[in-house]
Amino acid sequence: MKFAVAGFAVASATRGVLDYDAWKAKFGFNFNGDEDIARQKIFDSNTADIVNQNDLFENGADTWFAAQNQFSALTSAEFKSMYLNFKPSQSITNQTSIPVNHVTYTQPEVGAKDWKVSPVKDQGQCGSCWTFGAVAGMESEVIRQLSRADILSEQQVMDCCGSSNACGGGRADSAYPKLYGKALYTESSYPYTARNGECHSGTDSGVRITSFVKAAGPLKDAAFCSALDTAAQVVAVDAGPWQSYQGGIMTAATDCNLDHQVQATGYGSDFIKVKNSWGSGWGENGFIRIKRTDEGCGPSGILADGAFYPIMSAADGVSV
Repeated sequence: MKFAVAGFAVASATRGVLDYDAWKAKFGFNFNGDEDIARQKIFDSNTADIVNQNDLFENGADTWFAAQNQFSALTSAEFKSMYLNFKPSQSITNQTSIPVNHVTYTQPEVGAKDWKVSPVKDQGQCGSCWTFGAVAGMESEVIRQLSRADILSEQQVMDCCGSSNACGGGRADSAYPKLYGKALYTESSYPYTARNGECHSGTDSGVRITSFVKAAGPLKDAAFCSALDTAAQVVAVDAGPWQSYQGGIMTAATDCNLDHQVQATGYGSDFIKVKNSWGSGWGENGFIRIKRTDEGCGPSGILADGAFYPIMSAADGVSV
């Protein structure tokens, strides 16, 4: 039996499942000795979970399906420690250098939204999700506010706004006061390295952060979708259960244990659409849909921390 979901299809629970050697070849992994044995055991366990999830999907018992990916030989604890490094304590509310517009969304939702945003990127083996969230917010607002398509540098955010251990985590909105009014460099001139580096110059994109719009959490589902009617929103989530997601609408846990920074880019009657930073091969071309709910802190905790985006402008006298 074959099910199609948003342009994706799962033919059967086991079709397309790779054995360990084929998976290593596809994703470029090479382990030696005891580590190879240990990784295969983890891989086999994760693959069994993937097959089981796809059985549930095919039988109509669940609404999302899974797939092997670059994370398939990681335990859930390893996955969280390597990739999920949101630091909630680093709040912009402790910063005063940037104008902050605190808003409350009370208008009824329009019913559906799907914002045009910049391409999905890949944070690699670095806990830099916060920089990708920050840059996603800037890039999408350049599209919405300025009708431009600038691709900006996450590495600049890491090197110039983070700590000496930027791969160890952070918070997207903590970068905006440090970038306020300053040159934002292009990704091509200041490429991503997935490791900490020294702050240096690059090619000025010609766009600037001028202020910041924030809705404080916790939010209700209706208010969150009203916020999405205004703009794509940078948010924090609990992404541990997303490790093997490939498509469909995930009924996610509603706890408040936030560990990952992402961008919510739209919604439908029963889901919120989220842009991730694990490459376009993960999920639905790099996106996930999570089932809407007002329970707890919302799906994957997305309602807990509120939502925000920067206001962008074109810099005077900068030609690009």
